[in-house]
Amino acid sequence: KVRKIVNLIQRSNQLVKEVSGKNITLAVSHGSRSQLVAAKRLGIPSVLMLDYEYTEARIFNALASVILMPSLIPDKRLVEAGFRLKKIIRYDGFKEETYLQHFVPEKNFRSALGIDENAILVTLRPPSMTGNYHDEKSEQLFTRAIDYFSSVPGCHCLIVGRTNAESRLIEQTKKANVSILNQAVDGLQLLWSSDLVVSGGGTMNREAALLGVPTFSIFTGRRPYLDEYLEREGRLTFVESISHIESINVVRRPSANRFKTQHQSLAEQIAEILSGISISFVTKGISS
Repeated sequence: KVRKIVNLIQRSNQLVKEVSGKNITLAVSHGSRSQLVAAKRLGIPSVLMLDYEYTEARIFNALASVILMPSLIPDKRLVEAGFRLKKIIRYDGFKEETYLQHFVPEKNFRSALGIDENAILVTLRPPSMTGNYHDEKSEQLFTRAIDYFSSVPGCHCLIVGRTNAESRLIEQTKKANVSILNQAVDGLQLLWSSDLVVSGGGTMNREAALLGVPTFSIFTGRRPYLDEYLEREGRLTFVESISHIESINVVRRPSANRFKTQHQSLAEQIAEILSGISISFVTKGISS
């Protein structure tokens, strides 16, 4: 925690140095504490987007000028999590849909990765071991998931690593049908080409679920409302035990060649919100 605080100060100092003297009227980020601190020091209004309610609400309440949240998350949940509703502006849908609207499936994506087109592709992402929400139970579920899926005939496990902190979990596994993604790829194409996705991270889970890929969450922290919503919709499943992992049906998913997101105009909606906020702050600045 001490290192995180030091890192926050260092990163905000770097950002202040980078943007000082430039004509910036609005700071926008998705969950960046460093930007909030830098913007406050520079006297720049800040818009913070968030889609996970059980985060550090105090610094966001104190420093963000405006907080953008999905309309799906109820006011009651936000109040319970410590957020001030007076700072919150809502948008429709999931943040992932701002870019999913442009997604076009790519043919032969697997072949570029050297993965058999006929294999059952299981994409696994380890839980974050450096996040504030880290829980060792997620690590246990992840390692058991590798053991289980790699034992299924015709299955290929592709592990998408995070940072060096997670490398020890991955290096323990040396099996012919388990590989580690060692290059940057289009994440959405990877998810679309997968038959099943297992992840300890929220954004990747939601991307996969919204694309219609069977998705299993090994996140064991306080559950995001959006993920609970996807579970109720039958798009995402929370894994609660090792026996639950071993009950997952591992099969090829039906092929599809097109995708359409529900909220096609979400990016435009958010752009309009940001434009209105920016004009409002500029007007206030002129009048004052």
